[in-house]
Amino acid sequence: MSPREQPGAAIAWVTGLLAPGLVWAESQTPVVAPATGYLSQLVGGLVLVLLAIVVLAWFLRRVPGVATPGLGAIRLLAVRSIGVRERLMLVQVGSEQILIAVTATGVTHLHTLAQPIEPPADEPWSGDFASLLERFKRGGKPG
Repeated sequence: MSPREQPGAAIAWVTGLLAPGLVWAESQTPVVAPATGYLSQLVGGLVLVLLAIVVLAWFLRRVPGVATPGLGAIRLLAVRSIGVRERLMLVQVGSEQILIAVTATGVTHLHTLAQPIEPPADEPWSGDFASLLERFKRGGKPG
């Protein structure tokens, strides 16, 4: 006899296969507390990693010269903040020095200097965080 002739036999056969698993699943007690602890640990770690990324990005944007160590023929000689999002920059391209204004809406050429200005020589940054922090404590510019 085929399962089509006896539909109850097919159901009994499938139930016989699944019954031990169903009995085993019902005998366990649900473990809720460790799962919530694991989930909170996972979310907490994710928040810490995202916070570290945001802080590092903010630090690299605020410290000139750390994110862009060398630009080749273009050198940034001086930066002066004149507002929240406005800056004056003295840029050297080849032998010319150009004064530009950088705002939230764009960059504007202000003046090309006839006589190049020699910026004061800063002590070179050795690349370690301790020396950078020491320069901040003394009030020196980084980079």
